[in-house]
Amino acid sequence: MRSGGARIAVVSAPRLLVLDFDGVVCDGMAEFVETSWRTLAELGGLAPPEARRVELTTRFAALRPIVESGWEMAVLLGLLAERPASEDANLQESAGFNAARDAYVRTHGLEPRRIVALFDDVRVRWIAADESSWLRKHRFYPGVAQWLRRQHADGRLVYVLSTKGKPFLDALMASQGVELPSERVIGKAEPRRDKWDVLMELGKLHGVEGDGLWFVEDRLPTLLELRHHAAGLAEARLYLADWGFIFPDRDPAAARAVGIPVLGLTQMTGPFEGWPT
Repeated sequence: MRSGGARIAVVSAPRLLVLDFDGVVCDGMAEFVETSWRTLAELGGLAPPEARRVELTTRFAALRPIVESGWEMAVLLGLLAERPASEDANLQESAGFNAARDAYVRTHGLEPRRIVALFDDVRVRWIAADESSWLRKHRFYPGVAQWLRRQHADGRLVYVLSTKGKPFLDALMASQGVELPSERVIGKAEPRRDKWDVLMELGKLHGVEGDGLWFVEDRLPTLLELRHHAAGLAEARLYLADWGFIFPDRDPAAARAVGIPVLGLTQMTGPFEGWPT
């Protein structure tokens, strides 16, 4: 049974399983902060004083769910360094964060494209200089790497989907011995593609329709947008990962209110019959 007395139905396994990466497969919070810090340092010396690292890391982690794309993490860190903690609540809504993000970019004479390029370049140089230290800034959630290896060995059709660059994804997957075929690890595309477009394309590619496609995501706005924009995925099974980068005091309740099941980590890595519906 799910908390609150909701039932768990006996369901078949997915024909096509797609997982978001950050916040579902991997926790890269330490790397997010460090890459953001280094990026700000190269954007005209905008990095905060080192003495504020613990404070800002704590605040950054609490607001990480609002971020959609990697470059926004550097801006979030910069914003927090310039604003009192009492204003952090104003960044928990997309409208408030987007307005503050755009104002920060304008105030400092930056361009999003420049931040995007530098954010990725900082990672590339870090990996080239010391890949092991970069990898150590990540941790796969407990049991997930083993579960992924088992799904692949069993012939399950599994994809990992992320806005992170594919070389970074490949390095992280390899570090955990998760050897999915290269085409099943989908990273950031240029031009940017919405996740619902990718999901619909994968469904067509593999001839999977309706509730044969299952998608696990930790960002509730992404799931809500998918429902709104992708009529072709109306019957797909969408899950909110409750261990990921979410606002725990509101996202699970909001998801359940609109009929999106909330999935726990032990449920995901257990039998598919135990997944909520």
